[in-house]
Amino acid sequence: MKLLSKIFLFYVFNIKKIRTISIKSLVFLFFTKSANVKKILVNRDGAFGDSVVALPALSIIRQNFPHAQIDLLTFSNSGITFNDFNLEHKLINNYFVKNKAERSKTIQNLRKENYDLFIQLPQNLGLYKSIRNILIVRFILKIKYAFGWDHGRIKSFIKTQKEAAKRSYLSSNKSYYPTETMRLVNILKTHGLKGEIVCPVKKIIPIDKTLIDLLNNELIAFIIGSKLMKKKWSLDNWVALSNLIGNKNKIILIGGETELDEAEYIHLKTSNTYNFCNKLAISELFYVFQNISLAVSHDTGAMHVCDAVSTKIIGLFSSKELTTKWYPNTKNSVVIENDISMANIHPDEVYEEVKKIMY
Repeated sequence: MKLLSKIFLFYVFNIKKIRTISIKSLVFLFFTKSANVKKILVNRDGAFGDSVVALPALSIIRQNFPHAQIDLLTFSNSGITFNDFNLEHKLINNYFVKNKAERSKTIQNLRKENYDLFIQLPQNLGLYKSIRNILIVRFILKIKYAFGWDHGRIKSFIKTQKEAAKRSYLSSNKSYYPTETMRLVNILKTHGLKGEIVCPVKKIIPIDKTLIDLLNNELIAFIIGSKLMKKKWSLDNWVALSNLIGNKNKIILIGGETELDEAEYIHLKTSNTYNFCNKLAISELFYVFQNISLAVSHDTGAMHVCDAVSTKIIGLFSSKELTTKWYPNTKNSVVIENDISMANIHPDEVYEEVKKIMY
């Protein structure tokens, strides 16, 4: 038992080193860099926000391989995938969606493509899943050149990216881990892929005349949606912030179908808000957010759309491990974060930041 305890403690205290060495060794043994890349398979999973923050990385891959066939293997736990984006430049040629019921069929279809390169744009892949995926890519899909797993778990990526991780939102002396967008871009850089950081989504003008008229003014968006209740600010706080802004600005309320009633509650208690929850397609969201002055938002997918079009954001966050990877990249954006709960972020505090940006 003592021996097992010692082995366990050794593993716990050295897991990052073990993982990095193990993955790098397998990649070195199984994969060889190729100069002739004509077909690429990229893997990126996650929800709406995970897809949005990966768009610049996908764009860089396309910039480096302008004539290659680039296919995407993806899975979404939100029902929204890259298929739902109106992407420019034929960024992705073909989409393959992971489905447990059709796993064998998907693998067969992927094998037929004879890919030259596999790129893992990682989420939080642990050691077991990373090794499993490496073996599948090399010996089942028969791809001879691949990278990305050695940065799979963000904790193991921090050490190599610490200097690039410094961001200052709340204090000029506070250091942050890299945002998820920059983490993915940096992964590509370590493997020699560089390019312009852009979000190549076609933007469509909404047909709603009321909204178009509102966009002609200095409009503010309140993004009130989130999958997790612990990430949400209370409805009464949104009402209070609306009333503090008063007639200085019009406000549009943005969210999904699940926020319709919440938005209506805010709308009925304020005189300057308009409810556009569940009324805009993703391409329309990109257009709207590009033409507003400011967004106040939870940590949610639509916030990353604002960030992608460089709109100023006041992000409301409750602290958790590595929250900062989901911070906005846009210059002059602000993050208000409470170590305990979103309920401790006061409307007056948020309004002070609104005034600094808008007035």
